[in-house]
Amino acid sequence: MKKEKTEKKRFHISDLETLRAIADPLRVQIMELLEDKTLTVKQVAEKLGLAPSKLYYHFGALEKLGMIEVAETRMVANMLEKTYKSAAHVLDVDPTLFTFSKEGDNEPINILLSSTIDATREDLLRSMQARQFQLEQGADEQPRRIIINRVVNSVSEKRIAEFQDRLVKLIQEFEAEDASSTPKEQPYALTVAFYPSFYFDKASKKGKKK
Repeated sequence: MKKEKTEKKRFHISDLETLRAIADPLRVQIMELLEDKTLTVKQVAEKLGLAPSKLYYHFGALEKLGMIEVAETRMVANMLEKTYKSAAHVLDVDPTLFTFSKEGDNEPINILLSSTIDATREDLLRSMQARQFQLEQGADEQPRRIIINRVVNSVSEKRIAEFQDRLVKLIQEFEAEDASSTPKEQPYALTVAFYPSFYFDKASKKGKKK
């Protein structure tokens, strides 16, 4: 019998303060770890290669925001231990926060870009360190590809629309993979930035006289 997928919980972000609070790359990694499993602060710290003391503040902030919640409490060695789980699997950021202003500092856009890029960098660096540690502990070698690439190319708008549709479908296919049925499978991370690249060109201004 095929197991039905649980609908992912959504969290709507409509103010700048909340966006700032969840943008920290460490908090992004905490939320990713708690997305499909329940873990204690100590367990999360072990997976990230950090001391638990560095995470308590971030756990408190995420719980206050409603991004994570306590799944279970128990006594361990006369101490109360909390197990946490994600309360929001999908983040919806209100588009009105990203109104671009030529004169403004455009903080929301900068926050989103920095959060995504910083989280990707920290995750990749930690993954390489953790894998090296595994190999040193006797783990079996298994070559895997890491793809990091940046390409700028001039393509017709029609071809771009076709390419964008295929890219969106590929991302959706990647997201739709059910990791819960195969817990031993290796997690992979995918970061995508696809946008029109403009340059300042005075000659392109309308009405410019020769």
